[in-house]
Amino acid sequence: MLYEKDETHNSLAYHIPKEPLTEAVRITSIGCEKRISTDYYWDGRFRHNDHNTCIFQYTISGYGHFQTGENTYTIKPGEAFIVKVPGEHCYYLPEESPGWEFLFITLEGSKAQECWSQMIDQFGMVMKIDAASPLIFTLRKIYQFALRQGISDTFISSAQGYEFIMELYRYSLGMSSTNLNLPDDLREAVRFIETHYDQPLSLEDITKRAALSKYYFTNKFQKYLKTTPIQYLTKTRIKKAMELLITTNKPIQEIAVETGYTNANYFSKVFRKMIGMSPDSFRKDKRMIDFQHIIID
Repeated sequence: MLYEKDETHNSLAYHIPKEPLTEAVRITSIGCEKRISTDYYWDGRFRHNDHNTCIFQYTISGYGHFQTGENTYTIKPGEAFIVKVPGEHCYYLPEESPGWEFLFITLEGSKAQECWSQMIDQFGMVMKIDAASPLIFTLRKIYQFALRQGISDTFISSAQGYEFIMELYRYSLGMSSTNLNLPDDLREAVRFIETHYDQPLSLEDITKRAALSKYYFTNKFQKYLKTTPIQYLTKTRIKKAMELLITTNKPIQEIAVETGYTNANYFSKVFRKMIGMSPDSFRKDKRMIDFQHIIID
């Protein structure tokens, strides 16, 4: 483990003896950082200590620059770059940036190399990824696991690394998006829910995005998504609340407001009904529940 800044921003590096059973993938570093100095500069050609590693870095706020060949990209919130080291690339904080806050993970091993090759072939080195996506949730979850439980041996490192590359594969196949194979009107309604869940939405608000009658829209929504629009909205809100409970120290009232509930008591009642425990108990138990498998009765 290298250096620690505060409860929010930490970087952890691992130098664990290699084990043949786990040589396919291991985590070599993971962290959440906020850089404000232009001293932050990495050149993929000269990182000898990171030879044959794979880096994924996702912007939370601010921005940085990523350069490969003659192309320079501004990596803004909701964007990531993915590279192999060594490589013909560099990334840095430009003078005009107010700062760069990001999550990152670095892996090594043959399966990590294969995964990175496929991602770069499919998406290029720069990817747009929604902050509420399962991929970013998984990265946050592994980071929080590293902070709380610790990655103490190569077997844990390999298991956590595999989880991340499997989520990358799911992302590449579109399996992390509910919007696939939906009619355009439903896709627009789902996108509206997933980007406005923090607002006091009604069924009428959602129906307007699909430009359908309320009755026809509700039936069509249930046919394709196996749930009602309001249940889908609730599930989206609770998924986001779970992420905030796991990855932040924000008060329950603040999380309630950020997920569309003006009343913290009502938010707690809904959360308990869906998850089986109160938000406070969920946070204290540090149960890293896979929020993709929430069941709404």
